[in-house]
Amino acid sequence: MDAFEQWLNMSWEKNAKERKQITQEKRQSCICPACPSYNRCAREHSELLYCIAGKSMLCISEDTGCTCRKCPVTQKLGLIYHDFCMKGGEAAQRYEHELH
Repeated sequence: MDAFEQWLNMSWEKNAKERKQITQEKRQSCICPACPSYNRCAREHSELLYCIAGKSMLCISEDTGCTCRKCPVTQKLGLIYHDFCMKGGEAAQRYEHELH
């Protein structure tokens, strides 16, 4: 089990209050707003943590660059994928790649 799987299992074992605190800590480290693909719509809707929450459903439809690999959240959780705002969160991308 890698760092992401351990974090995912640990976070769901916690109660709602602890999960919210863990997520808030990750939001503070998130660099999505510095990404070239992050646009005005995403900013207005406070979209963050695509790596965990999944792809942008409202705002990002054009890939103009990706900073996921430089993100402290990506590094801390040992994430292996990227372009989360366009392709989905780490869990979704891992599942998709298992199917192929």
